[in-house]
Amino acid sequence: MKIQNAIMAILAALLLAAFGLWAIGASYYGLSMLAAGLCCALFTLAVLFFIPAFGGSLFASDANPDSLLGQRSLRWPHRHPWLQIALAVLLLRLFLYALAYGVDLRVNGYGGGLLDGLARLWLRTDSPSYLGIAQNWYVTEGDPRFHIVFFPLYPIFIRAFSYLTGGHLFAAALVVSNLCAVGGSILLYELAALDFPRREALYVALLAALLPGAMFLGAPMTESLFLLLSLACAYATRRKAYVWAGLLGGLAAFARSVGVLLVALMAFEMFTELFREKDWRARRILSYLGCLLLVLMGTAGYLAINYFVTGDPFTFLTYQREHWNQGLGLFWNTIAYQTDYLLTALAGGEFRMVWGLFLPNLACIFGALAIMLPAVRKTRPSYTAYFLVYFAVTIGCSWLLSAPRYLAVCFPLAFGLQALLGNAPKWLRFLVPLLLFAGLCAYAILYILGYPVY
Repeated sequence: MKIQNAIMAILAALLLAAFGLWAIGASYYGLSMLAAGLCCALFTLAVLFFIPAFGGSLFASDANPDSLLGQRSLRWPHRHPWLQIALAVLLLRLFLYALAYGVDLRVNGYGGGLLDGLARLWLRTDSPSYLGIAQNWYVTEGDPRFHIVFFPLYPIFIRAFSYLTGGHLFAAALVVSNLCAVGGSILLYELAALDFPRREALYVALLAALLPGAMFLGAPMTESLFLLLSLACAYATRRKAYVWAGLLGGLAAFARSVGVLLVALMAFEMFTELFREKDWRARRILSYLGCLLLVLMGTAGYLAINYFVTGDPFTFLTYQREHWNQGLGLFWNTIAYQTDYLLTALAGGEFRMVWGLFLPNLACIFGALAIMLPAVRKTRPSYTAYFLVYFAVTIGCSWLLSAPRYLAVCFPLAFGLQALLGNAPKWLRFLVPLLLFAGLCAYAILYILGYPVY
């Protein structure tokens, strides 16, 4: 207990000291500073709640929900309803495509065939860059030279599937994204089913599919592939297949920069296993470290591509800083400037920026903390650890474009929501998905109407 309290005191002191040093030199005032302080306080509380939750989990044992089920409930089609999940995901994606097409038809009139219309609507933000990499790989001249900042795994899949779509890259991208969205929902269900009965596992998958940023899971962007690989890594880790977990985590790191953060989830699961079994043999520890290094190999592969294409393994950092003013920062600084920009946009009547960018960003950031803070004690510690590092890194970027998109693929959020709603009244368990669905549709409409939704 003394060690636990000491760790909590040290972490709280470090976070508060970092915030204090930042605040001294910051040029924000009023609501912007207040919002930054609130964000830091909520995150610090989540960290402090996490420490005893993790300490308690070391002396607990994992429950097997299957032990509570009868023989009929354990039949494969009932316990593993993959077909039903796949159909539900595809219907949701088709609905969003139809909604986008219908909104565009209503506003702009007929603009061509279905596939061409979808391409015009969904080939925005980062999507053309991924298709450009799929077509020409990385180049060193013209504007396409900046494509080096985008990770290669998703374009590789697009190129591979384009041979099945007659060379049509956009169609291939839709196939890849939707297959990954289906696979991700199935894997999320299976991951949840390790701890919950069928009803609750399905509820976790439902909540994740309806997050506003989940709109991008069907877009020609890397989110659905990254989510699939992240969940595959987490599932393999829970099954103690650590070599597979490392390989899958490495692929996630080859798909997005934050894939490397999966080492946090793996490390906490490994440490918990070693502690419970009281097995600290050097050979076993070294083998686990080797599995963690496999995740880093995905990042190393991307750095190698940077080197072979441009001669510098860190060219992507230079381009991000010079072309997009992007870099790592403190997440509470993000809250401060987003709040500052929101107030400026409101004062200037720039309501498209308010509704498309700043308000969704702030709502999702504080919403994520509001979900995870009370759920920390009920959520698996390794998932919470992954959420905390993922949140700090993704929200801490110096120019945050899409908190809804980034947080939609942080799967612990769905577990946090389930933890809050597990024993809630039926009407509330129905109302929350309904509100999420409304938010998902509204966010998709803003995207189609050309609001600054990235």
